[in-house]
Amino acid sequence: MPEPTDVAVVGTGVVGLAVAVELLHRGVHVTVVGPRAGAHRGQGTRAAGAMLSTFSELEPHHDARRAGLETAERLAAHDAYPAWLERIGAMSGRKVEAPAGTWVLAPAGRGFCLEPIAEAARAAGHPAEEHQASSIPGLRAPSSSAGALWLPTEARVDTAALMEALSLAVEQHPRATWLPQPATAVGAGTVSCSGGETVRAGEVVLAAGCGIPALLPDRGHPVGVPPILAGRGVSARLNAPAMELEHVVRTPNAAFACGTHLVPRTDGTLYLGGTNRLTLDAGPDQPPGLDEVAVLATDSAALLDPRLKTATLKDTRTGLRPYTLDHLPLVGRTGEPSILLATATYRCGVLLAPRLAQLVADEITAPGSLDIHPYRAQRPMPAPHIDDVLAQGAAQGMLEHLLQAGGHLSLSQQAEFAAFTTLALRALLGEDSKAGVAMRRLWERAPVIEAVPSLFALARRMEVLR
Repeated sequence: MPEPTDVAVVGTGVVGLAVAVELLHRGVHVTVVGPRAGAHRGQGTRAAGAMLSTFSELEPHHDARRAGLETAERLAAHDAYPAWLERIGAMSGRKVEAPAGTWVLAPAGRGFCLEPIAEAARAAGHPAEEHQASSIPGLRAPSSSAGALWLPTEARVDTAALMEALSLAVEQHPRATWLPQPATAVGAGTVSCSGGETVRAGEVVLAAGCGIPALLPDRGHPVGVPPILAGRGVSARLNAPAMELEHVVRTPNAAFACGTHLVPRTDGTLYLGGTNRLTLDAGPDQPPGLDEVAVLATDSAALLDPRLKTATLKDTRTGLRPYTLDHLPLVGRTGEPSILLATATYRCGVLLAPRLAQLVADEITAPGSLDIHPYRAQRPMPAPHIDDVLAQGAAQGMLEHLLQAGGHLSLSQQAEFAAFTTLALRALLGEDSKAGVAMRRLWERAPVIEAVPSLFALARRMEVLR
């Protein structure tokens, strides 16, 4: 076996490489485990729009405590970002820009969604300017739009440029080793790889997102790793020569996703995102479904700009976003002290990467630093009660989900709605069913608001099998 390294970092997305860079900066010897090249199928980073959404992810129904905590951590990441990009540039020789400015466009009837975003920004000392939707430069917003909010301090990055700079920063560092094979198993101080190699390390940081449970015995339960769920997101790159956008344009969160958004890319294309669907089968190779692409295409033209109907599709990507039952990241030591987590950033991984890297590095260089942090990996995480989930806007989110792709219910959605209604009526009348048992099992595996569409779909599948 080779000599042990100080820290092995498993995962080559933005969080994993950010952790590696931070540890190298602090004088630690690091071995990174995971592919350097290739398609990186399913990786959330490379499918991301990379909006640095400090405030625009907030929703009217968010619990005040959760909203305050998340905003504080995002602000810490926002404040660290300029120096972080400068460090990456100095280490890699590649400058990465973060152009500032985000427009949040409220569709008809949803002007109220802008209020918590504006309030949070102003409370933090950041400007939030209210405008007519027609004021957004380069966009022909629908005349029915309820208004727009200009957030001049919310930025974006180009994920391709960022990941190349991060990769070079690690590769070129004299204290870094990069083993480009996927990890297959992780134990106390060891990482086994697909090529048969074994990495020995004083500590192992798992930053492989939705792939983490499969690396650990019994999916990590013996060392206290909580369930890590996967939100499947589909995005596209467009050629849209009729449109010239300078800034991010997005709608508020809707349908259990981060709204419909356009992000200008440095190669002249427009990034279009994004869907979000809970998946209990986190297989990275499944390509985008036609219905997922249809939602992107139809909603973007209906909610953002009708000229998008004439855009051409350059390519599509699928990413798996890791998240927890309480929707907060997992950072720090597990029940096995030599194994640490840095994951579950959900839709804010690119923004939170420098923050998670700092927290993990603090714990490694000064053990105990995360003992009381809200993101600590061993925090209590009871399954939410159904009343709490309903209070998060489950019913409204379900309606938004059903009314995607044109504002009407397709025949398949009508069938799902009818099957679910039938099942609910049977439950009210005291009649149990196989479908009800199956739905309870699904809920037990993923008791989160994002499971609601899956419950509808399951009810329909069970109805067909009757």
